[in-house]
Amino acid sequence: MLLITDPEVKQVLRVSDCIDVMEHAFAEEAKGIAVNRPRVRYKVPPDLDQTGYMANIIAGAVPSSGVAALRYDSTIVIEKIVSGNKRLEWPSPKKRSWGFVLLFSLKTGELLALIHDFSLSAIRVGATTAVAMRALSKKQASVLGLFGSGNEARRNLEAICSVRKIAEVRVYSPSPEHRNQFAREMAKTLGVNIEPEENPRAVIEGADIVMCATNSSEPVFDGNWLEPGQLVITIVNTDGVHRRTEADSTTMTRSDLIVLNNKETAIQNQQRELLDLIDVGKVGWEKVCELGEVLIGKHPGRVSDEQIIYYKSNTGVGIQFAAAGAFIYEACKKKGLGRELPAEWFGADLGEWIDKGFNPSP
Repeated sequence: MLLITDPEVKQVLRVSDCIDVMEHAFAEEAKGIAVNRPRVRYKVPPDLDQTGYMANIIAGAVPSSGVAALRYDSTIVIEKIVSGNKRLEWPSPKKRSWGFVLLFSLKTGELLALIHDFSLSAIRVGATTAVAMRALSKKQASVLGLFGSGNEARRNLEAICSVRKIAEVRVYSPSPEHRNQFAREMAKTLGVNIEPEENPRAVIEGADIVMCATNSSEPVFDGNWLEPGQLVITIVNTDGVHRRTEADSTTMTRSDLIVLNNKETAIQNQQRELLDLIDVGKVGWEKVCELGEVLIGKHPGRVSDEQIIYYKSNTGVGIQFAAAGAFIYEACKKKGLGRELPAEWFGADLGEWIDKGFNPSP
């Protein structure tokens, strides 16, 4: 069994590599081959305004990669008011991330790897954003409006710039210090003109793509500001613990098409920001599809440069961690990275039962 730490993940998994991995995984799911299960989260205590423990559990399998994955993220969380808006904050008492991906063989069931998930998680989100943007944005898209200045914003911007020639980025976050620092650092890293903005509307005006990568629990812009042809992308959603959305109901009703990662999770996690609009007839399921359906041509996606399309990256999905995990595992084996641990530490010995002719269930 291979233990792969966060520095090793960053050493072998680049955003540009992960984009094609994610595209293949979502296409495989749309063809009925790969398997996703709805995300499960719980918080102890359940009160949102109290600091408490939250578990984030995601499972899935990608047969072409030969693996199943279980992502278990163990965190401390609280919802607070910051600069007048609700947002989630994750205190780290030990200054460490306690999130892992367990990677299992589809042939033998054995545990192949335990992978730190901090850097992996942001990279797979950014890579999936790039897949969606490549499929759903206007071909000539070159101006990006960005909400957020943290880790997710950095990885999503990097991914977008790897698949589109972005000429200009406008970034807003509530902290002037954070957005100015982000603009300096990412402009130097990516060689792209990045302008920090003092108000949210300036991010929207004239943008081809509106990307939201924040900790906010509430909408970060007014959907009435949207212009024809724009692609809107968000990564925050209701998850069974918190009701959250970066986009308002106007954005959803004005959109000509809403693209999700996974419809089943929208229902199981009770993502009421969308489901409430469907229940009252303001949005119909006929204008909602999954990303994989667009990738394999089952749904046409964008059919006009005038359409407003909303890609609601509505959940992390198990196929992301299975496909990316398999890539990381194989790369680390080739490079001699990771720490090998005895496989027998992670599996109970059934030899006595099998020798007697039994195949006991777990």
